[in-house]
Amino acid sequence: MKYLKLICFICTFFFCQLANAETYYVNTEVLNLRSCEGTNCKILGKLISGEAVNVIEDRGEWVKVQTDKGEGFVIKRSLTNENSGEYSPWAIWIILVLLLVAWFLPSIIASNNVNHRKIFWVNLLIGWIPIIWLILLIAALVGEKRKIDEV
Repeated sequence: MKYLKLICFICTFFFCQLANAETYYVNTEVLNLRSCEGTNCKILGKLISGEAVNVIEDRGEWVKVQTDKGEGFVIKRSLTNENSGEYSPWAIWIILVLLLVAWFLPSIIASNNVNHRKIFWVNLLIGWIPIIWLILLIAALVGEKRKIDEV
C-alpha cells in the first residue's frame, strides 16, 4: 500500500509539472540543449529556430525544458513565447518556384502541342481554378503533337 501512495505521489507531481509547463519557441538558428545549467555542461542535442519547447522550470538565466529530443537546459534569452513562423528565404523561393512549375505544368507539357498557345493563355489567365487546370492538363496530354516542320 505504501508503494501505491508513492507511485500516486510521483504521478501527481509529474502531471502537475506538465500542467505548469509553458510553450516557448527557439528564436536563434541553433540552440544547444544541455545536461545542466552552464555552457560547460554536456550538449544533449540541438534545437533549431521555431522549434517548440515546454518550459518546466525557470532558474533565472537558464530554464529546464522538455522537447521531442528529451529534457535539458537552455539559455532563457534564446526563447520567445511567440512563434515567429519565419521561414528561410531559400525555402520560400523554392516553394514559389515549385508552385509556378505546377501551375504552368499544362503549358510545359503542351509545348509540342498544336494548341500550345491557347493552352498557355488559358492557363495563364484562369489556370488557378482547379477544374480548369485539370482540363488543361488533360488537353496537353492528349492533344495533337506538332510536326517537326511546323516548329
